[in-house]
Amino acid sequence: MHDIRDIWLYANNILWSSRQMINEKLKPLKLSSAEGNILLHLLTQEGPFRQEEIVAQLDISKPAVSRALKSLETEGYVIREKDSVDRRASRVFLTERAREIGPEIEQIYNQVFSIASEGVSDEEINDFINLFARVSENLQGFGRVT
Repeated sequence: MHDIRDIWLYANNILWSSRQMINEKLKPLKLSSAEGNILLHLLTQEGPFRQEEIVAQLDISKPAVSRALKSLETEGYVIREKDSVDRRASRVFLTERAREIGPEIEQIYNQVFSIASEGVSDEEINDFINLFARVSENLQGFGRVT
């Protein structure tokens, strides 16, 4: 029977190693992995997003998202505007500058994926993605009343 020890070390290593690679590759753009993750998310999803949605979808703390967005706003990558319906909330919009570097950001994340998937067949990658999707769905129910 398997338990958490069978995967915990590997999962943490994958996250730590990929974050280190992404930080290193984003340095020339003067971006951190947190900022890169937010930009990649905004570039690849239909937006704009409320700041709270970014917190929930990326599982980053509110203060960390706020700091990252402030930095991205200072650098001209995003604009935050008060929500017209809920004035307490902010909506986050990408700027043209962010869209211009978007392909470079995506390329960085794809490079990390290429390194991670060396020697792994397309079928294994598909199986891995399907497995992680199911595990993610299982864990999304945590805390819900059943």
